[in-house]
Amino acid sequence: MLATFSGLLPCTVRINALRFAERGPKLVKPKHMIRTWKIRPGDLVYVNSGNDRGSSGEVLMIDPRRNMLKVKGMNKRKVTDEEGNEKFIEKKIHYSNVALVDPTLGRPTRVGLTFTEDGDAIRISKASGHVIPWPDPPKYLTLEEEHEEGPKDTPPEVALRKTYDYQADKDAMRLARLTMTKYNYR
Repeated sequence: MLATFSGLLPCTVRINALRFAERGPKLVKPKHMIRTWKIRPGDLVYVNSGNDRGSSGEVLMIDPRRNMLKVKGMNKRKVTDEEGNEKFIEKKIHYSNVALVDPTLGRPTRVGLTFTEDGDAIRISKASGHVIPWPDPPKYLTLEEEHEEGPKDTPPEVALRKTYDYQADKDAMRLARLTMTKYNYR
């Protein structure tokens, strides 16, 4: 029996070596990616499973490439920084282990999406049937306010003015090709 196992050992070693050579962040396969996220940063969610089962918190960030999200105060892990101080950070939770909290009932609910004529998505609670508003975007994602034009800004009229003449460039390139050909018979 040991002889047969030793015969398989080099093959398994090669397979494990290939697997470890392709290490990196575990990403979700494209067929398993969630196409329409119904949860965004700033939402209140209820944790269905895990160590923090039964508690709710605010979503800090979402990771669509891994179908994960971070919830404030949930799934904590102790980390030691460079100075030797220990602190707790939130780890990610899978999307399927949380449920959005309905603001009217205060309970977790499933959510349906409806699209308006303008193409905007509206979240509708399956429990109460009321519309759940989208949270305000985080401060780091807000657009900058309009700025005043300074002396070095180019006016739109000058930037949109046509300065390239295609026909003249086409003729110049044709002449250059004719003069650069190795066997120019003309």
